[in-house]
Amino acid sequence: MTLGQLAFKDLLRNPTRLLLTVLATGIGVLAFVFLQTVISVFYSGLAVTQPDRLAVRSKISITQPLPLSYKRRIESVPGVTRITYAGWFGGRMSETREDFFPNFYVDKATYLKVYDEYVAPADQLAAWMADPCGAMAGKSLAERFDWQIGDRVTLKNAVYPGEWTFTVRGIYAGRTPQIDTTLFAFGYRCINERLPEELRDYVGIYTIVVDDPARSAQVAAQIDAMFANSAYPTRTESERSFQMSFIAMSSAILTAVRIVAYGVLLILLLVVGNTLAMNVREKTVDLATLRALGFRRRHVAALVLVESLVIGLAGAAVGLLLAPPVLSGFVRVVSESFGPIGTVVITGPTYALALGASVGVALLAGLLPALRAARLQVAEGLRRIA
Repeated sequence: MTLGQLAFKDLLRNPTRLLLTVLATGIGVLAFVFLQTVISVFYSGLAVTQPDRLAVRSKISITQPLPLSYKRRIESVPGVTRITYAGWFGGRMSETREDFFPNFYVDKATYLKVYDEYVAPADQLAAWMADPCGAMAGKSLAERFDWQIGDRVTLKNAVYPGEWTFTVRGIYAGRTPQIDTTLFAFGYRCINERLPEELRDYVGIYTIVVDDPARSAQVAAQIDAMFANSAYPTRTESERSFQMSFIAMSSAILTAVRIVAYGVLLILLLVVGNTLAMNVREKTVDLATLRALGFRRRHVAALVLVESLVIGLAGAAVGLLLAPPVLSGFVRVVSESFGPIGTVVITGPTYALALGASVGVALLAGLLPALRAARLQVAEGLRRIA
């Protein structure tokens, strides 16, 4: 009989305790995976950023617009190969949270040349380009509202007063599963022509593509210097840095989630450690007998550690198997109540981290009981037979 078989049979002496410990460990692993996935959602936008894309926004505030006239001046900077602009529209179909979805105005002629990760059939692209108030909806968004090509969507807006009606001319997908397909985009021309004079010809942000990512800092400095003394100074940064600025707004939330996630590991440590400590106490005589039969101290310690490893692996298996359906259900409930939250997937690194954490915590929890078992005096242990 191998050490692993002996450890497994020993654990089965109290199947109820084993089952409860594995379930508790599994729930802990599930909670850890869930919290780590929540954190990864915040950083998911970083996975699709491109090193050759730069964002040009207002230096004063991310909510401050920039003049449309900046477009020609920016694209004249050496190293800039493509440019587009976009802005947050913030329209709603109704006042309910369930109807919320991200919607933007974009420069149709250039947007998909810069963001080529969005793809749609050629005929739909042509229809979108031809209709000034035509909209392109993401696949997930269209499925959520059961939109079809030709459907009309009316949005109300406080920033741009009135009702704005758009016709769905295309439904886009992403080149990879990480691409967000919950967006709603329409041409800037559609709203700009109806705006009051003081609000016309201002956009939210410019995105540029440079010919050499190694020269990004130089290009950014040139653009910012060009507008340094204007009424609308700019801040040009990499697409990744731009995304990080949004993540930084939620840094306190992310810190709290991380603390809770690692607090779960501490609870696992206590649960598994308590189980192993009880096991060692209950089988003191058995361990002493093994020592009397010739087992060395390291064999006895290894037996306890193998038991802890079995618990850790079993708990990890339970937690990791439950994680996908639980997360899927959570996403569905949140999306129905608060609107879409984008693509949420459990990544390979998250699975690996959860498995490693479960095994690591289990072995750490078994360390003290293993040392106690190894230091057990044979005579003292056998004395308990009476």
